[in-house]
Amino acid sequence: MSTIQQYINSVKRIDTIIKRKSEGLTHADSMRQLPFPGNCMNWNIGHILVYRMQYLGVIDGISQPDPAEFAIYGGGSQPLTDSSKAIPLEVLLARIDDASAQVIAALASMPAEKLAEIYDAEQGTTLADRLTFYLLFHESYHAGQLEILHELALAHKL
Repeated sequence: MSTIQQYINSVKRIDTIIKRKSEGLTHADSMRQLPFPGNCMNWNIGHILVYRMQYLGVIDGISQPDPAEFAIYGGGSQPLTDSSKAIPLEVLLARIDDASAQVIAALASMPAEKLAEIYDAEQGTTLADRLTFYLLFHESYHAGQLEILHELALAHKL
Protein backbone atom coordinates (compact mmCIF):
# COMPACT_ATOMS: atom_id res chain seq x y z
CA MET A 1 0.00 0.00 0.00
CA SER A 2 1.20 3.50 -0.80
CA THR A 3 2.02 5.99 1.89
CA ILE A 4 1.25 9.67 2.10
CA GLN A 5 4.92 10.45 1.48
CA GLN A 6 4.85 8.36 -1.73
CA TYR A 7 1.90 10.44 -2.96
CA ILE A 8 3.74 13.67 -2.12
CA ASN A 9 6.86 12.40 -3.91
CA SER A 10 4.77 11.52 -6.95
CA VAL A 11 3.31 15.04 -7.17
CA LYS A 12 6.83 16.49 -7.01
CA ARG A 13 8.11 14.04 -9.64
CA ILE A 14 5.30 14.85 -12.07
CA ASP A 15 5.88 18.58 -11.53
CA THR A 16 9.55 18.12 -12.44
CA ILE A 17 8.56 16.36 -15.67
CA ILE A 18 6.05 19.09 -16.54
CA LYS A 19 8.65 21.80 -15.95
CA ARG A 20 11.33 20.02 -18.00
CA LYS A 21 9.06 19.29 -20.93
CA SER A 22 7.50 22.77 -21.07
CA GLU A 23 10.68 24.77 -20.46
CA GLY A 24 11.29 27.34 -23.19
CA LEU A 25 8.01 26.62 -24.95
CA THR A 26 5.36 29.16 -25.87
CA HIS A 27 1.61 28.87 -25.62
CA ALA A 28 1.53 28.22 -29.39
CA ASP A 29 4.08 25.41 -28.92
CA SER A 30 1.84 23.85 -26.25
CA MET A 31 -1.07 23.74 -28.70
CA ARG A 32 0.66 21.62 -31.36
CA GLN A 33 -1.28 18.49 -32.25
CA LEU A 34 0.20 15.18 -33.28
CA PRO A 35 -0.84 13.82 -36.69
CA PHE A 36 -2.77 10.98 -35.05
CA PRO A 37 -5.49 10.91 -32.36
CA GLY A 38 -4.37 12.37 -29.07
CA ASN A 39 -4.20 15.81 -27.58
CA CYS A 40 -1.79 18.71 -27.25
CA MET A 41 0.60 19.50 -24.40
CA ASN A 42 -1.67 22.26 -23.14
CA TRP A 43 -4.55 19.81 -22.80
CA ASN A 44 -2.41 17.22 -21.00
CA ILE A 45 -1.16 19.76 -18.46
CA GLY A 46 -4.67 21.21 -18.05
CA HIS A 47 -6.01 17.68 -17.64
CA ILE A 48 -3.56 17.03 -14.81
CA LEU A 49 -4.59 20.35 -13.24
CA VAL A 50 -8.36 19.74 -13.23
CA TYR A 51 -7.94 16.24 -11.83
CA ARG A 52 -5.55 17.52 -9.16
CA MET A 53 -8.29 19.90 -8.09
CA GLN A 54 -10.78 17.04 -8.14
CA TYR A 55 -8.73 14.75 -5.91
CA LEU A 56 -7.76 17.69 -3.69
CA GLY A 57 -11.50 17.87 -3.01
CA VAL A 58 -11.45 14.20 -2.08
CA ILE A 59 -8.74 14.98 0.48
CA ASP A 60 -9.98 18.31 1.86
CA GLY A 61 -13.71 17.91 1.23
CA ILE A 62 -13.92 21.41 -0.28
CA SER A 63 -11.92 21.93 -3.47
CA GLN A 64 -13.21 21.12 -6.91
CA PRO A 65 -12.23 21.82 -10.49
CA ASP A 66 -13.79 24.76 -12.29
CA PRO A 67 -16.69 23.27 -14.33
CA ALA A 68 -15.84 25.37 -17.40
CA GLU A 69 -12.21 24.24 -17.29
CA PHE A 70 -13.26 20.65 -16.66
CA ALA A 71 -15.39 20.83 -19.84
CA ILE A 72 -12.23 21.67 -21.81
CA TYR A 73 -9.67 19.53 -19.98
CA GLY A 74 -11.73 16.71 -18.45
CA GLY A 75 -11.71 13.12 -19.63
CA GLY A 76 -13.63 12.62 -22.87
CA SER A 77 -13.41 16.28 -23.87
CA GLN A 78 -12.84 17.18 -27.50
CA PRO A 79 -9.28 17.68 -28.78
CA LEU A 80 -8.12 21.16 -27.80
CA THR A 81 -7.28 22.90 -31.07
CA ASP A 82 -8.48 26.47 -30.43
CA SER A 83 -5.75 28.26 -28.48
CA SER A 84 -8.17 31.02 -27.48
CA LYS A 85 -10.15 28.47 -25.46
CA ALA A 86 -7.04 27.11 -23.75
CA ILE A 87 -5.53 28.43 -20.56
CA PRO A 88 -2.29 30.20 -21.61
CA LEU A 89 0.69 27.94 -20.95
CA GLU A 90 2.36 30.31 -18.47
CA VAL A 91 -0.86 30.59 -16.47
CA LEU A 92 -1.37 26.83 -16.60
CA LEU A 93 2.13 26.20 -15.26
CA ALA A 94 1.63 28.68 -12.40
CA ARG A 95 -1.70 27.04 -11.57
CA ILE A 96 -0.09 23.58 -11.54
CA ASP A 97 2.46 24.92 -9.03
CA ASP A 98 -0.33 26.32 -6.86
CA ALA A 99 -2.40 23.13 -7.06
CA SER A 100 0.68 21.08 -6.18
CA ALA A 101 1.34 23.17 -3.10
CA GLN A 102 -2.29 22.74 -2.02
CA VAL A 103 -2.25 18.97 -2.61
CA ILE A 104 1.06 18.51 -0.81
CA ALA A 105 -0.16 20.57 2.17
CA ALA A 106 -3.44 18.64 2.29
CA LEU A 107 -1.65 15.30 2.11
CA ALA A 108 0.93 16.31 4.73
CA SER A 109 -1.80 17.29 7.18
CA MET A 110 -4.00 14.26 6.47
CA PRO A 111 -3.97 11.48 9.07
CA ALA A 112 -2.63 8.25 7.56
CA GLU A 113 -5.76 6.40 8.75
CA LYS A 114 -7.83 8.39 6.26
CA LEU A 115 -6.24 6.40 3.43
CA ALA A 116 -8.22 3.35 4.55
CA GLU A 117 -11.57 5.19 4.41
CA ILE A 118 -14.02 4.01 1.78
CA TYR A 119 -14.13 6.35 -1.19
CA ASP A 120 -16.66 4.43 -3.28
CA ALA A 121 -18.71 1.87 -1.36
CA GLU A 122 -20.27 0.43 -4.51
CA GLN A 123 -16.85 -0.44 -5.96
CA GLY A 124 -15.22 -1.05 -2.58
CA THR A 125 -12.42 1.41 -3.23
CA THR A 126 -10.61 3.29 -0.52
CA LEU A 127 -9.15 6.77 -0.59
CA ALA A 128 -5.74 5.11 -1.00
CA ASP A 129 -7.04 3.25 -4.08
CA ARG A 130 -8.28 6.50 -5.61
CA LEU A 131 -5.11 8.44 -4.84
CA THR A 132 -2.99 5.59 -6.18
CA PHE A 133 -4.91 5.73 -9.44
CA TYR A 134 -4.70 9.51 -9.77
CA LEU A 135 -1.20 10.15 -8.46
CA LEU A 136 0.71 7.04 -9.42
CA PHE A 137 -0.96 6.06 -12.68
CA HIS A 138 -3.11 8.80 -14.22
CA GLU A 139 -0.67 11.68 -13.81
CA SER A 140 2.27 9.51 -14.90
CA TYR A 141 0.39 8.47 -18.01
CA HIS A 142 -0.25 12.07 -19.08
CA ALA A 143 3.20 13.30 -18.02
CA GLY A 144 4.65 10.58 -20.23
CA GLN A 145 2.76 12.01 -23.19
CA LEU A 146 4.61 15.30 -22.70
CA GLU A 147 7.81 13.71 -24.01
CA ILE A 148 6.57 13.31 -27.58
CA LEU A 149 4.69 16.63 -27.44
CA HIS A 150 7.90 18.35 -26.31
CA GLU A 151 9.75 16.81 -29.26
CA LEU A 152 6.94 17.92 -31.60
CA ALA A 153 7.26 21.50 -30.35
CA LEU A 154 11.05 21.45 -30.73
CA ALA A 155 10.78 20.05 -34.27
CA HIS A 156 8.63 23.02 -35.27
CA LYS A 157 11.20 25.46 -33.85
CA LEU A 158 13.93 24.21 -36.23
